[in-house]
This record gives sequence, structure tokens and C-alpha cells, in this order.
Amino acid sequence: MQYKTKLGEFDLSDKEVVVFPNGIPGFEDLRRFTVISLEETAPILWLVSLDDDNVALPIIDPWMILEDYEVQMSQEDIEILKVEDPSEIVVWSILTIPMGKPQEATVNLKAPILINLKTGLGCQTILEKYEIKYPLSGHTSGSEGSDSKESMKENESNYGGDQ
Repeated sequence: MQYKTKLGEFDLSDKEVVVFPNGIPGFEDLRRFTVISLEETAPILWLVSLDDDNVALPIIDPWMILEDYEVQMSQEDIEILKVEDPSEIVVWSILTIPMGKPQEATVNLKAPILINLKTGLGCQTILEKYEIKYPLSGHTSGSEGSDSKESMKENESNYGGDQ
């Protein structure tokens, strides 16, 4: 199906659509998203709304920022995502990049986006021990073997990685 998004038009299959049953805080009415990979913004990907063509959130693998990052899913997260195998979950953190001041970019490590690659369900969870505005400058680890990155590479075609 053809979708018009903030990043352009994309032909996506049902498998490439991620459904957030409860929306995302600040975007509670938006339920359908996809993850888009653009060569010119790598390693930043985009969580793009399929319900509002004005919404595209820059996301990044949190282990590239903080090598010892830990995500503990709540029972509610597990139920929302219908988790059977934790290895099917990818984790992304939302970036805030101030207009004209990319050096002041921050990453939200406190509220990562969780996506179940098997079910196509997503949610945003809250982790008490991390910051909402963790400075991006000087903190990228260049991690090549993180779980999110490896899971996403293996499943890119399911979530718009080939766009």
C-alpha cells in the first residue's frame, strides 16, 4: 500500500507497519508507524507516522550512545507487545535535534521505543534510571554489535529498511 509521509511516499506491505495500540505519549491518536532508513541520515533512522504525514521522529540505537544501557520490560510492555521471545524486540531511542544546533542534540534514554518484530506491535516504556535529555555530543560508542542493530539488520525488510 502507498503511504505519504513526512519523508516522502513509500510503498509498504502490512509486515512493514508497526502498530502502537496505545499510541506514543504526545501522539496518542497515532497508531500506525514504520521505521525508515535513509542513507544520508545513518545511523539515525526514522519512526514515521502512517496516520499523520507531518510526524517523523528521529531514532537511534541506544547502545550506540551508552554501551551498558539496560532495558527492563514491564509486565504491561510484555502484554502490549505480545512477547514470546525477548530476542524479537528491538529498542530505539528518540532524538531531539534543535533546529540549526545539531551539536546540542539529545537522546531520550528514559523512554525507549520497543518494537516486537514478530507481531509488529510497538510501545514506549519508561525506565527510571535514565535521562530524558542525555547529551548526544561526545557519547556515541560506535557499537557495531548491539542487539537492536543486529535484529534490525536481520529484519530490515520487515520495517522499511530497504526504502
